[in-house]
Amino acid sequence: MLTIMIKNYLKIAWRNLWKNKTTASISIVGLAVGITCFILLGTYLLNELRFDRFHRYADRIALVTAGYKSPDDAEMRYMGVTPTAVGPTLSNQFPEVEKATRIYNRGTLTVRHGDQLLNENNIIYADSAFFEILTYPFVAGDPHTVLNQPQSVVLTVPMAKKYFGDENPVGQSILIDEKPWQVTGVVQPPPAYTQLSFSAVLAYTTLERSRNLIWHSANDITLLLLKSPIDFGPLQQQVDALVQQQFAESIKSGGYYYQLNIEKLTEVHLYSKAAGTGNIAYLYILGGIAIGLLLIACINFTNLVTAQSAERAQEIGVKKVLGAERGLLFRQFLFESAFAVFLAIILGLALALFALPLFNRYVGMDISMVHWNDIRFYVGIATLFILISLVAGGWPAFVLSAFKPVTVLKGKITNTRSGWKLRKGLVVFQFCISILFVVCTVIAGSQLHYIQTKDTGLNRSQVVVLDGSSLPVKTIETFKNELLGKTGIQGVTASYDSPVNVKGGYTIMGADGKESNFALSVTAIPVEKDFVPVFDIQLLTGSNLTDADIARSNLDDDNTREYAFIINELAAQTMGWSAEEAIGKWINMNGREGRVKAVAANFNFASLHEEVKPIVLFPEYNWFGKLFIKTADGASITHTLRTIESTWKAVNPNKPFDFHFLDQEYEALYKQEAQTASVLNIFSLITVLVAAMGLFGLAAFTAQQRVKEIGIRKVLGASVIGIVRMLSADFVKLVFIAAIIASPIAWWMMNTWLADFAYRIQIEWWMFGLAALFALVVALLTVSSQAIKAAVANPVDSLRDE
Repeated sequence: MLTIMIKNYLKIAWRNLWKNKTTASISIVGLAVGITCFILLGTYLLNELRFDRFHRYADRIALVTAGYKSPDDAEMRYMGVTPTAVGPTLSNQFPEVEKATRIYNRGTLTVRHGDQLLNENNIIYADSAFFEILTYPFVAGDPHTVLNQPQSVVLTVPMAKKYFGDENPVGQSILIDEKPWQVTGVVQPPPAYTQLSFSAVLAYTTLERSRNLIWHSANDITLLLLKSPIDFGPLQQQVDALVQQQFAESIKSGGYYYQLNIEKLTEVHLYSKAAGTGNIAYLYILGGIAIGLLLIACINFTNLVTAQSAERAQEIGVKKVLGAERGLLFRQFLFESAFAVFLAIILGLALALFALPLFNRYVGMDISMVHWNDIRFYVGIATLFILISLVAGGWPAFVLSAFKPVTVLKGKITNTRSGWKLRKGLVVFQFCISILFVVCTVIAGSQLHYIQTKDTGLNRSQVVVLDGSSLPVKTIETFKNELLGKTGIQGVTASYDSPVNVKGGYTIMGADGKESNFALSVTAIPVEKDFVPVFDIQLLTGSNLTDADIARSNLDDDNTREYAFIINELAAQTMGWSAEEAIGKWINMNGREGRVKAVAANFNFASLHEEVKPIVLFPEYNWFGKLFIKTADGASITHTLRTIESTWKAVNPNKPFDFHFLDQEYEALYKQEAQTASVLNIFSLITVLVAAMGLFGLAAFTAQQRVKEIGIRKVLGASVIGIVRMLSADFVKLVFIAAIIASPIAWWMMNTWLADFAYRIQIEWWMFGLAALFALVVALLTVSSQAIKAAVANPVDSLRDE
C-alpha cells in the first residue's frame, strides 16, 4: 500500500514539474546553486575547523606561546616561539606535563644526494619526543627512538622518494648543508590541515643550543603533552608563577611584562594571537555567506511553489470533495516539494564536484573533497535534505492543503492578501541579503586595494629575493660585487631576514638623556650597508651607512666597537628627539652601543593590520639570511634573472639557485583578505542572480495573475510603458526597502571588520548607493522582461472568455 502511494506521489510530482517547466526549472536550479555554494563553503569551513585534530593525543597537546610588553608598548606583542629552556623546564618541574619537544626551523637548507642538489624549505629540528607527542604514520623506523642520536634525520615519503627513489633510505646517509645525516626513519607527510608542516625532521640534539637552557633568546616552537585534558588551567597558573620568578629582576627594574601562554594545539590555527594562521572571524563571514545563499535559494523555492497555489486550487477542491483529508494532501504536497529538493541536491552535488577546481583556482583556497569519503558527510547531506524539505516545502504544503473546497470550486480562490504580503516580505529578505553582500564586496575590495597599493615607505617592487642563510658574508660580498654593473641590475643588498618576517625582540636599554631604567621595544634588523638605497627608504636627516661605519660596527674588541644606527622617525619621537636632534645621540640596544647616523621617514615592514613600530637598522656582518637584488626599470626580467642565475652559479656552485619576488611575500600577508574578497565577489554575484531568478518566476506569475486587468487597461488606452511601470513599481519598492534595511547592517559589519586594520579606508555613502543601484538594475531587468511580455500581448486573447 505504501509503495503504491509513493509511486502515485512520484507520478503526480513529476507531472506537475513537467507541466510547469519554467517555474520548476527556476526553483530547482536556484536551490541547486544555493546547495552547491553551501557545500563548497561548508567543506572549506570543516577543513579549517579540523586543524591538528588528527593527532592521537590532540586533546592533550599544548603549544607554548609568548607575550611581552615594555613600558613604551601600548599593547602586548605575541610570538609563537619561546626560549630553549621552556620545554625542558616545564617538563621537569610540573607533573601535569608528560613530555615536551622543541622545534626549530632554520629556514632554507641545501640537500644533496648523488647528482641531486636542491634547496628545501620545510626541514625542522625537533627533540626526541616529537613523534611521541604528534601522530604521523611511520613507513620505516621506530618513532620512539628515531631522533635520539645527533645527526639523525627522518624523511617524509615524498622527500625519500625524491632523493632515494625506490631504495630503502633507512641507514643511508644524506648531505644537508654539506654535513652527513643518517636516515633513521620514513614517515607519511603531514596533511594540509596542520600548523606544523615539514619535509624532514633533524635531531635537535645535534644543535649546540640543545645543551644550553637559555631564557633570554626565543627561537623555538615548544609543544607539550599533558597527562590530562583538564590540566591546561592548573598548568597555566603554575607557569605564570614561574615566569614571574624567572623574570623578576627585569620586571622590577625595567617595567617589563612577560608571559608564557599554554594554548590548546587544536585551537591555535583559528584563535592564537601568537601563532594562528587562520582567523575565526573570516569563518564567520564565510559561514554567513553560505547560510545566506542557502536561505535565498530556499526562499525562492517557497515563493515559487506558493505562488502557483491558484493554479492547483481546482485539483485540491476536487480531492477534498472526494474525501481527501487535509493531512493526506499535506503529505502529498510535502512529498512533491521533497522530490524537487532531492533533484536540487543531486544537481548541487554534481555542480560542487565540477566547480571545485575552478573555485580553488580563482579564490586561491585549497578545498579538498576528502569529506566525501566520510559517512558523516552523507549524513549531513541527508540532514540538509530533510531540513530544506521541511522548511522550504512545509509552508507551501500547509498553504495548499488548507484551501476550502466550496470556495475553490466556485472559482473564487485567488492568491490571498496575506500570501502576497508574505511573498513580498520574502523578496525583501532576499534582496536585503543580496545588497548586504554587494556592500561588503565593495568595501572589502576597496580596503584590499588600499592596503596593496599604499606607500609603506619601503619600495618592494622589482626586488628579487635569494636565500643566503648558508653562505659566508665574504661570499655574499663577492656575489654583490660581481653582479653590480651588469645590465638590468640597479642594486644589491642583504639583511638578517626578509623585511616581512622581521618582528620585535630588541630593546633600547639606554640612550642620551634617559634615566637608567629607560627601555623601548623596537623592531630591529641587521642590514648590509646598501639596504636603505635599494629599498628607497627616505632619510630625513643624516646619511646612509659607509664602509667606515661597517668597520667600526664589526670590530672584535668590545671596547672599541661602535655601531652606527639608522632609526625611523617614530623611534626618535618616542625617545623625545626631533629628526635633527637625534643625529649623534648615543644608544644601547641589547648591548650594542653606538650613535644614531640617520633618521628615516616612517616605513612599515609589517602588515597594515599593525601600526608602524619604532624601527632600527644596524650593520652587523655576522650572518645574512636573505639577499635582495633590485632590477632596473625597463629591464627585461627574463634576461636579468638569467644574469643573476649565471653569477650565482659562478660564485656559489654548491648552492642551488632559487628565487622569488619580494612582492609575493607581501601579497601573502593579505592572503585571507584576498580570499575573502574573491569569495564575496563570486557569491554576492551568485546571490543577486539567484534572487533575480526567483524574482523572474514571481514576476511571470504576477503578470499571469493580472492578465485580465492588463487587457482591460489596454482597451481603455493604457500604454505599454504605463503597464510596464505599473507591474514593476511594486518590485522596485521592495528593492528600496531591502536597501534601507541592509545598509546599516552592512555598515556595522564592515566597520567591525575594518577595525582590525591600523590603516583603513573610510566607509562612504556611494558604496551603499552602488550596491542598491546594482540590485535595482538587476531587479528592473528581471521584472521588465515579464512586464513587457504581458504589456504587448493582445488584449483580445485575455478577454475572450469575459
